[in-house]
Amino acid sequence: MESGYLISLIILGVALIFLIGSGIYAMKKMKPTLKNIQKTQTNVEDQIEHFNNEADVMQKKVDLIMKRVDNTKEVAQVNLERMNELSDYASSLSHSLLYLKENGPDYSKGIAKNAYTEVKTDGPRLAKTFKRAFSKTIEKQKQRHQNNTSHSL
Repeated sequence: MESGYLISLIILGVALIFLIGSGIYAMKKMKPTLKNIQKTQTNVEDQIEHFNNEADVMQKKVDLIMKRVDNTKEVAQVNLERMNELSDYASSLSHSLLYLKENGPDYSKGIAKNAYTEVKTDGPRLAKTFKRAFSKTIEKQKQRHQNNTSHSL
């Protein structure tokens, strides 16, 4: 073989051995860094899982609060509707009272006039009816009393 070819093989072998040695040396130096990268990656995954769990818990709390807010809105809406109804009733009552205040004297005069007319027309008739009923009741009581005293003797 030629000497140039042999020298190139030797250089190639030495370079290959140097390359393998450099690789082993680099691996020894890189091994702690790779372990730290792996630990860091594990730590990051644990932290991500922890924060995801916290985010889920917070989301559940937010959902619960939102449900409470919705329920409170519904209750407030019902209460507002009831207040509107109450306001309408109060307004109606106010109008009725105002109308009664304005027309009360006329109504009382009309009622008094009707009562006077009824007493004037129906009063003597009722008095006559009561008088007749009273006298008949007295007559029956007298007869009953007389019948009871005659049976006792």
